[in-house]
Amino acid sequence: MRRWSAFLGACMACGLASTVPFAAPAASGAEVAQSSRVTFQYHSNFLLNLHHFLLDIAANERDLAREVCPQEKNGIEIEILRAAASTYRARFAHKSLLFDPELFKIKETLSGDDARRSIGGLDLPPEVADALGTTAPIYERCLWSAQDRSNRDWIAAVQALDATYGAEIQAGIEHDLAHEFTKDPVRVDVVVVTGDRNGAYTSDRPPHAVLPSGRADYQGLAALEMLYHESSHVGVTDAVEAAIDAEITATHRPPDHSLWHAVQFYTVGAVVRNVLKEHGNLDYEPYAEKNGVYRGAWSDDKALIVKYWLPYLRGESDMATAAKAMVDELPPG
Repeated sequence: MRRWSAFLGACMACGLASTVPFAAPAASGAEVAQSSRVTFQYHSNFLLNLHHFLLDIAANERDLAREVCPQEKNGIEIEILRAAASTYRARFAHKSLLFDPELFKIKETLSGDDARRSIGGLDLPPEVADALGTTAPIYERCLWSAQDRSNRDWIAAVQALDATYGAEIQAGIEHDLAHEFTKDPVRVDVVVVTGDRNGAYTSDRPPHAVLPSGRADYQGLAALEMLYHESSHVGVTDAVEAAIDAEITATHRPPDHSLWHAVQFYTVGAVVRNVLKEHGNLDYEPYAEKNGVYRGAWSDDKALIVKYWLPYLRGESDMATAAKAMVDELPPG
């Protein structure tokens, strides 16, 4: 796990990527497209969607009678779903989708054949296997068609945006964060809901992002930003994390688990906004600004970013200088 693993349970990556930092001038989108474009492998996986659906109904109040085949007298099936949600709630309440070892293993175990319906032969905890097995027929008959269509529509939309703007966005992020994207394919599992208030989350061994197609804040142009935000968790933030950590260590401050992530949000959002404006004449408000990410302690981080990181993005300083200036204004203890 990386040092920030205690900070946030979603929308992040763990471990170190195999790529190494670099400080080359920004490549053009065409150069990135020809040489080292990040590869996304999209999936709409039945069992993984069912798993996240159960996590969601375990975590949130849902009127299942209206949601699941409401035209039928389905009281028994609703009770089966509620029992499965109760199992999930008892087992996974307050656990991190990313950092809990059991949830990580379940996610990877289910990420096999997208069309698979049976849990037979899968290495799953018995209670989880029972919850998935009893609810799979209900989910397939009543919900899967619409949810799969939501996922596939989201994938088609983000693929089109990526084909148009992705190379320039990748080049900008790599330049500003001074690190290449992973050479390994990034598996992108699209689910309607994740069951977590933070939405998407990413692990890097193997590179694997889970993004929700059913959330309003992940639609349209925001889907493109969050695709690159999530994939940039696979090693791309290493250089800025190292620069911040170096100054924290040098000044004997306690570890900071938010500043680097606020910098990532700001940087990726700024790159996407600028590329969309320059190459598509589109006005775009970055995800963090639109959705109130800079709240609480992050409001202080945002002020430091505007004061010291923004000049770096404008080419007026270097990363080490910007990181030092931001850290030097953090509380000493």
